[in-house]
Amino acid sequence: MSDRLSAERLFEYYRRMLLIRRFEGKLEALFGAGEMSGTTHSCIGQEAVAVGVMAALGSDDLVVSNHRGHGHFLAKNGDPRRLMAELFGKSDGYSLGRGGSQHMAAPDLGFLGSNGITGGGIPIATGAALALERLGGKAVASCQLSVASKAGTGLPTANCQLATSNRIVCDFFGDGAVNQGTFAESLNMAALWKLPVLYVLENNCWAFSTRTEDGSAGTSGECRSLAHRAAAFGIAHASVDGNDVEVVREAALRGAEHVRSGRGPYLLECRTYRLSGHSKSDKCEYRPKAEESAARDRCPLCLTRARLVELGVPESKTEALEPAVERCMNDAVEFARKSPVLPAAKAAVHLYAEPVRRDIPDPTGSPAASGSREIYGWEAIQLALREELGRDERVIMLGEDIAEYGGAFKVTRKMADEFGPRRVVNTPISENSTVGAAVGAAMLGMRPVVEIMFMDFVLLAFDQIANHAAKFHHMYAGQVRVPLTVRLPAGGYRGYGPTHSQCVEAYFQGVPGLKIVAPSGPRQARALLKAAIRDDDPVLFVEHKLLYGMREAVPEAEELAPIGQARTARAGSDLTITAHGHMVTLALRAAEMLAAEGVSAEVLDLRSLKPLDEEAILESVGRTQHLVTVEEGALPGGIGAEVAALVAEKAIGYLDGPVVRVGALDSPIPAARPLEDAVLPSAAKIAAAARRALGQT
Repeated sequence: MSDRLSAERLFEYYRRMLLIRRFEGKLEALFGAGEMSGTTHSCIGQEAVAVGVMAALGSDDLVVSNHRGHGHFLAKNGDPRRLMAELFGKSDGYSLGRGGSQHMAAPDLGFLGSNGITGGGIPIATGAALALERLGGKAVASCQLSVASKAGTGLPTANCQLATSNRIVCDFFGDGAVNQGTFAESLNMAALWKLPVLYVLENNCWAFSTRTEDGSAGTSGECRSLAHRAAAFGIAHASVDGNDVEVVREAALRGAEHVRSGRGPYLLECRTYRLSGHSKSDKCEYRPKAEESAARDRCPLCLTRARLVELGVPESKTEALEPAVERCMNDAVEFARKSPVLPAAKAAVHLYAEPVRRDIPDPTGSPAASGSREIYGWEAIQLALREELGRDERVIMLGEDIAEYGGAFKVTRKMADEFGPRRVVNTPISENSTVGAAVGAAMLGMRPVVEIMFMDFVLLAFDQIANHAAKFHHMYAGQVRVPLTVRLPAGGYRGYGPTHSQCVEAYFQGVPGLKIVAPSGPRQARALLKAAIRDDDPVLFVEHKLLYGMREAVPEAEELAPIGQARTARAGSDLTITAHGHMVTLALRAAEMLAAEGVSAEVLDLRSLKPLDEEAILESVGRTQHLVTVEEGALPGGIGAEVAALVAEKAIGYLDGPVVRVGALDSPIPAARPLEDAVLPSAAKIAAAARRALGQT
C-alpha cells in the first residue's frame, strides 16, 4: 500500500464503523423485542466498505444505495436519530416513516435513495450520472423536505438544491445484483456514454442463502471475484479486500479519480462477508459454522483495531469509544420513540409532485382558430417535441433508433440533425434500464422523454415505472421529483401480431403516482405531450399507431391540454360513450350510425386515464342515463371496468339500462387481418353495444 493512514484518521474511521455496527446491533435488539415492525437488512461485517468508499468521495458526490444501506447512509453523514425515526415509522424520519429500512433518501446530503429491488438502483445511478454529464453544474437534486416537521404534519419545511460540478455518482449493490439484467444493461450504457459513475459491488459471499459461486457463473478463484464482468464492457475495475478500510479507501480513491477525470465508469468490487442474516428473520442455518467463525475473526472492526495497535493506539482508547457510541444509539432510539406518527390524513400527501387541477381552461376545447394548419399526427408529436427541446435544455430524448432512423415510426426523423446526439440519444435495446436511467436523470433535474418502440415492450420496463418512477415522490416524502415522459406507440389494426399490437395501459391503472394520457388526434397529441413533458410527475403517453396518419388542423399558437380533464368530442342526450385514443374515432363513427337511427350519443374523450375525470363522467352519465365504455385493450380489468365501477358506486341511480363494455376479445391479437378485425373493436360493435344499453336489442 502506497499511503498508509495516520493513526488519527484511522481511529476516526474505526469510530464510524463502530457507529454503524452498534446501530445495526440496536436494530436487531429492537426487532427481537418486538418494538419495531417490518423488516431490516443488516450490514454487520461490511462496515469497511461504506466507510472506506465514503472517505474517498466528496461531500457533493451522489450516492445510490440498495436494501442493505444503513451503513452507506450513516457513512454519508446521515443523522442516526432521524434514520432511527424512519425505521420506527415516525414522522421525524427522513421519509416521514414511509420508506422504512429499505427506502431512505436525503438529497440534501447527496443520498438519492436506497432501493428495495435487487439491482433496481443501478440504472437510476447510471441516469443520475447521465444528468451530471449532460447538465454539469446545472444539475440539481430537488429537496422539498430537508428537515422533518417536528409537529408531524408531513408538510415541507425547507427547500434545498444540490449543485453539481465535476461530481460523480457512487452506486452500491451486492453480488446477487450482478445477475439482474439491469447490471449488464446499465454498465453497457455507462461505458458507451463514458458516464461519471463509480459502481461499488459488495460481494459478501451470499445472495440470501445462495453462495456466490452457485448463483454466478465465472466466479474466479477462492475469493469468488465478480469484478471481471466489467471487462466485457471495457470498464476499468478492481477487486480488493473489503474488510480492510484502508485498502477500500485507497482503491475507491483510484476509482473515483478515474471517473472524475472523464475516463468513464469504474467498477470496484469489495470482497467482504455478511456476518448477520440476510434479513431480521434469517438465522443463517445454511452457512457452515466454521466459515462464519473465520469471517468473524477478520471482520473490519477486528482488523482495524489490530492496525491501530500497530500504530501505537492503546486498546483502552478504542474501548473508550463504546460508551459514547452506546449513548448515541440510546439517544437515537429515545428520539424515535418520542417522534409522532404521521397523521392518517397525511398518508397520501405527496402522491403527485404536481397536483391535478380540474379548473384549468382547456384551449383545445374550442375549434382551431385562424393561424392553424393541417398536419399529420406524427408531425404534431414531433412539433411538441421540437418545441419542448427548444424551450428547455433539460429536455432530452432517449430511445431505440430515434436518432438517424427516426424511431420505428419515423416520428423523430431529422430531429437529431437539429438538436444533436446529446439531446436525441440512441439507446441500446434495454427498455428497463433505459427507463431506469431516465428516472435517475429526472431526479437530478432533467426532463427525459423515452420512446418505447412498441407499447408491448414497456412490460420489460414495468419494474422501473411501477416500483421506482411512480413511487419515489411519495415514498421519499416529496424530497424528489421524477418529471419523466414515456411515449408508447400502441394498438392494432395493422396486422403486426400478438406482441406488437397491444394496448396495455390498463396494466398501469393500479399504480399510484403515475399519470396516463392518450390523445385521440393530432391537436390533442401536441397539447397533451407538451403538458406531459412539463409535468413534474411520470406520465405514460399512449399514442396509437393509427394516429400518425391522421390529419387535423393544429394551431400555430402553443396549446397545453390539462392532464386530468376529459373533453366532450360530441355532445348528445340519449347515451354516453366513453373512449380514449383511436377508440374515440370509432366511437364518433358509431355515433353517426346511431344518429341515423334517431339516437343522440355523447362521446366523451377520456384523454386522461390516470387520473380519470370522474366529474365529467358522472355529469355526462347523469344526463344521458345510459353508458357504453370503449377501449382497445381486453375487457377484464380494463379502463372500462374502472369507469363502470365508478358509475356503479356514485351514479347507479341515474342509469336506466345496463352498462355495456366494448373492448378486444380476451385473446392475443392475431396477425391475420380478418382474425384481428374479429378480436378488436369496431364502430359497428360500438353501435350494437349502444343498442343493447338502450334496450333496443
